[in-house]
Amino acid sequence: MYIKPLPVKNIVVLLISLIVSVPLFAQEIIKPNFALATHPLKVDKITISDSSVLITLTLKNQIEGGEFCANEIIYIQELKRKKKAYLLKASGIPICPNTYKFDKPGEELTFDLEFFGFYEIPDYINVIEDCNENCFTIYGVIIDQEMNHDIDMGFGFYKSGNPELSAVSFEKAVNEHPDYPFGYLYEYLIDLYAEMGDYDQARKWYQKLESSEFVDKEQVMEKISRKNYANQLIH
Repeated sequence: MYIKPLPVKNIVVLLISLIVSVPLFAQEIIKPNFALATHPLKVDKITISDSSVLITLTLKNQIEGGEFCANEIIYIQELKRKKKAYLLKASGIPICPNTYKFDKPGEELTFDLEFFGFYEIPDYINVIEDCNENCFTIYGVIIDQEMNHDIDMGFGFYKSGNPELSAVSFEKAVNEHPDYPFGYLYEYLIDLYAEMGDYDQARKWYQKLESSEFVDKEQVMEKISRKNYANQLIH
């Protein structure tokens, strides 16, 4: 059977249509690390394309009669250029004033928030609910795959009883990403070196934290001040 070939013009149009329909980039980050959150939230997954950013979160209820909802104004902010991308839609969670009513403490609610996309994949973001009361924020969510890998390796080495390699991994994450504006990883490093009895290294990282301009500097230093080794850090 003879099949008539498509005219060149039609082929060009078809190719352009295919290119336009395929996302320019797509990236999925499973359980990304982050600095801190105002609520008991876990970031389960982030899926980024050229058109949207989809974030899957899980909230753990901690009180009797707990309720939760999402404000219609939520945005993500990339931390280098301070650009914002606003919420497109929420799934699995009511929009305020409607609420999800928890049955008991310890119950978890998993939901999705989809935002407009960025022109470039950011390295780090904040997730911010813009409201007047009980608003949630997740600070310093790490998108950079290499940094997440190094941090995960640090936790993995520690759990397997190898604090030396754990410290190496955390140091790599810190040293190779000096533009990350949160200092929570310094707490892990100071803890590790104090646990190993290497107070020279612990003091070195404490002094770096002390002279830094990290967003969470005061919170991290306050936590360290309550450690049983805190006096060893100050000459």
